[in-house]
Amino acid sequence: MSNELYIIGDQSRMVVKNLILQLIKTDCRLNVYPPLVDEIDKLPGESIKLLVLLSEDIEFLVIKKIASMQAHYNYNICFIGRIANLSLEDDNFFKKIPSVKLESYTVDVEKLLTLMNTYNCTRKRILVVDDEPIILRSIKIWLDNEFDLFLVNSGETALEFLDTHLVDLVLLDYKMPTMDGPKVLEAIRSSYRLKDLPVIFLTANNDRQSVITAMQYKPDGYILKSKTPDEIKAAVEDFFKNRAFKE
Repeated sequence: MSNELYIIGDQSRMVVKNLILQLIKTDCRLNVYPPLVDEIDKLPGESIKLLVLLSEDIEFLVIKKIASMQAHYNYNICFIGRIANLSLEDDNFFKKIPSVKLESYTVDVEKLLTLMNTYNCTRKRILVVDDEPIILRSIKIWLDNEFDLFLVNSGETALEFLDTHLVDLVLLDYKMPTMDGPKVLEAIRSSYRLKDLPVIFLTANNDRQSVITAMQYKPDGYILKSKTPDEIKAAVEDFFKNRAFKE
């Protein structure tokens, strides 16, 4: 990305004005827009660096519009500040927008710009869990160019990994020895920290009853292993593309 920076913020607020004044002193070219839904439509239809300066009275429709634009154009977003009195639904939506999130306006602008340049908000981290080495190798080949992949071969190892690592999605084999997919999903859902982590089952069984049984455990979806590499890749991409609009 270039050194051009797009900013959404209310310049009548002193903290916003001061931060923008600091950014003017850098070599960034600034483009500042007020936090209004109609103004979001003026943002470029391409990947940009976008700094969103939040305030207590910003309309949440502005945030949803930004998320919609990001889904289409892969915006690299940083949110600064807080929105007060969000509903649980809106709070969950906001938390799942791929972005850097900083609550305090007291930031070193050079460090902020470095963070925005180096933190890839759009490259998702996926944990793949399958006891078959050939499946793990194949998925790595199919998805490695688009996502950061982590591979484990058992449910127990998956839970150990999730204790110390953050991921955006788990691709979970439905049928495994010792600890199968449903048991792993149950453990994830029973964890306060992991309960909202998206999980998609990988299953070799494509008969109707098997699919119905798998969905009874309420995963975020399922992918048949019999699908082509392009179909599996498209299924994962579509999941991330559409997720923000399902919350």
